[in-house]
Amino acid sequence: MYFDQDVQDAIVKYNESTNAAERNKIYSEEIHYAFDKLCENIINTFKFEYFDDVYIDVKQEVLSFLVMNMHKYDHTKGSKAFSYFSVVCKNYLILHNNANYKKYKSHDDISVLDT
Repeated sequence: MYFDQDVQDAIVKYNESTNAAERNKIYSEEIHYAFDKLCENIINTFKFEYFDDVYIDVKQEVLSFLVMNMHKYDHTKGSKAFSYFSVVCKNYLILHNNANYKKYKSHDDISVLDT
């Protein structure tokens, strides 16, 4: 299992730390792999089709979003980190997939091309 109790504890420890070097070490050694696999699995499971970027760029974008919002996770509310970040990841992808779909489906007036 790539996202176990050790990762959950590392996220709590990361959020409680104020030392940048310590946070960087915690993230790179204990959290990065789990977040990377989580993004990979959600992208592959739900088959988001309307992204202009290649797969690796989308995955890195989602991974960055998770890291930027890691401070919002509150372990005292009773939710597991895996559940919380799965929902965050999925909602981010749905939001951007729908926005890209709207751009894809929008049609401009053809008279614009006749000038």
